[in-house]
Amino acid sequence: MSNTLLFFAFPALVLAQGNAAPSKSLDEIIDLKISQMSLQEKVGQLFIVGFPYTKTNRDLEKFITDYKPGAFLLFKRNIVSLEQVKKLNEDLYKISYQSTKLPPLIAIDQEGGAVSRLPIQPSPPNALAIGQTQSSELSEEMGYQTGLFLREVGFNMNLAPVLDIADPYSTSFIGVRSFGSDPNLVKEIGTAYAKGLLRSKVIPTAKHFPGTGNIKADPHSTVVNNAASENDLKKKDLVPFEGYSSLGTNVAVMLSHSIYPALDPKRVPASFSSKISTELLRNDLKYKGLVVTDDLQMKGSKEVLRTDLAALKALLAGADIVMMTWSVPDQERAMKTVKLAVEDGRFPIDSLNQKLHRILVTKAFANIYRRDPNLPSLMAGGTLSSQDYVELEDKVLTENIKTNLLTKTLPEARANTRTPAAAAGKVCAYSPSKEFLDSFKSASQETVITKQLFGTSKVSDVTTVNKSSRCNIVLMAVTGPKTARLLQMLPVEIKKSAVVVNLGSPGLVPKEHGYRKLIQLYFNHKDSGKKVAEHFLEILSSESENFAWNH
Repeated sequence: MSNTLLFFAFPALVLAQGNAAPSKSLDEIIDLKISQMSLQEKVGQLFIVGFPYTKTNRDLEKFITDYKPGAFLLFKRNIVSLEQVKKLNEDLYKISYQSTKLPPLIAIDQEGGAVSRLPIQPSPPNALAIGQTQSSELSEEMGYQTGLFLREVGFNMNLAPVLDIADPYSTSFIGVRSFGSDPNLVKEIGTAYAKGLLRSKVIPTAKHFPGTGNIKADPHSTVVNNAASENDLKKKDLVPFEGYSSLGTNVAVMLSHSIYPALDPKRVPASFSSKISTELLRNDLKYKGLVVTDDLQMKGSKEVLRTDLAALKALLAGADIVMMTWSVPDQERAMKTVKLAVEDGRFPIDSLNQKLHRILVTKAFANIYRRDPNLPSLMAGGTLSSQDYVELEDKVLTENIKTNLLTKTLPEARANTRTPAAAAGKVCAYSPSKEFLDSFKSASQETVITKQLFGTSKVSDVTTVNKSSRCNIVLMAVTGPKTARLLQMLPVEIKKSAVVVNLGSPGLVPKEHGYRKLIQLYFNHKDSGKKVAEHFLEILSSESENFAWNH
């Protein structure tokens, strides 16, 4: 690492060393810093904390000054606007740096889809939609563009990507947050997304190790037992994390709170298991980055151990950073408990220093970022966007359509013998999404009658329009459970003529159906209707009854 980059990473230390600085490596600079830290400063670096404010105040400043936490996690409760959260992050950085002479990690959950904390336009696709493009290039670019948005408002850590493997039709609590059910696809797409974040100098955080995709219950609300065998976990769930482990030191992995009897006969949650966080992750998978727990104030952890004892046990088992985001008294108690354990020898100082070294290496990387002042701002009208991002979103949607439709509709062996469909005729289009209806109608070459559906809509609302308009084709875009139930209640004759586009979760529309065509997009993009219209004749003439991928 160059002297200039060392200065950006640890300016106070480099300046303090004066003329001696050029001869020192990053590891030497970090070891020197660790040797100069007080015990409270060291303990504070092991915590990522949350707080219930939208701006800094005396209570928060005093907490940071007294306990010196090394990282912060922001939620929707902390975000009112982009300008506000940018100012909040700048203040967190300043207060934290004044207290410790170290840059903080400032994290957010920005997975895409429903787990999106920031206003980004167009809305980011969920992981399943990215996975269905089957393109590592698009995934990496999505990670990069997401990282640029995060950096724009002061974040340098993202609690993504989700590397859990989930069947989109299962009842897994992960759902569309997973890139898919194929371990190698999730490995390729998820690792590429992480590479994109790294390009923007944002720390990716893969979750939830060693895998929770086959679990129905959510560990946020209960203690969960994962009954998978060791063989199944190694052949399936661990595959994406093996690929992710190749990314080196400037990454993080989040531990699950689930229990894995096949991996640890003691039946303790992964967060507290040295067999999982140390023997499996570090020793077997050769992982070199940070190990972070999920929130210790979740029920999956709290029902097993009191939070302060949980923090100590997680750190002793192998975690580098423990997460506590919902109770300041719990955070203070936990830091005191960890500090006391170091003082009385239960938590060896050498182990603490090793964790600190990994943390500071990662912070050096995350802190090296100087935005080109000549570049235009990514904030406009209260949202984050850019032309590059808009074009990327369009590519993701297009590849969803192509991979989902054209590769199955137009195989090479049949391309020359296939007879294109004639004009569709009159189309009656229904959806709760006015955006989808308008987009489809404006791009369609057919005569289109649109009817917006609402939560109170009835089957008669569809049959009446169909009868009066005499439509040849019914098009229904499903966005949620109410539309899905209405779809199921339609008369058989309407179902047989219906092209169904699922813009919501996979389980809304079952694989087995009586519709003319079913397109599983899972991607409620503003141009979804337009893309469907552009390929409507291919949809109608295709031989496949269901265009969903076998993930």
